[in-house]
Amino acid sequence: MKHLLKLGGMTPEEILHILDVADEYKRLHKDGVDPKDLQGKAVALVFAKNSTRTRTSLEVGIYQMMTLSQAVGIVLEVDLQTARGEPVQDTARVLGRYYDAIVCRTYKQTTLDMLAKYSGIPVVSGMTDYAHPLQVLTDLMTVRERKQRHAGGVQRKAG
Repeated sequence: MKHLLKLGGMTPEEILHILDVADEYKRLHKDGVDPKDLQGKAVALVFAKNSTRTRTSLEVGIYQMMTLSQAVGIVLEVDLQTARGEPVQDTARVLGRYYDAIVCRTYKQTTLDMLAKYSGIPVVSGMTDYAHPLQVLTDLMTVRERKQRHAGGVQRKAG
């Protein structure tokens, strides 16, 4: 199980691998093929903070990676018991029993860290007051694409 909570602590190779996979999935989508890596999986999208781009891109991406008969990842906002004082550890354990992964956009990094510690499933940061790793990764992806188009080459692994 691998979490994506913040980019600090990740090796350059790990970051490049994520970018390479994203580039490949983008290319496949342009060719009319969407990998079904999330087929049969349930992804909890937890949004304590408002979102337009992050939420929309995650919902569309999850949908594209599922079969057409499956629902989009389940979006949980203020419906969680944490809004009424339930400890994050308890919520994490419950979500971990029903879902295969959690994407969480929240205020405190410690909330995200606790979800990762207690859920038993992969947790991805949709943003905290500390970091927004998905935004950084998409910015890096854009820089690579533009640099390749304008300068004629960014070294990528083949395959």
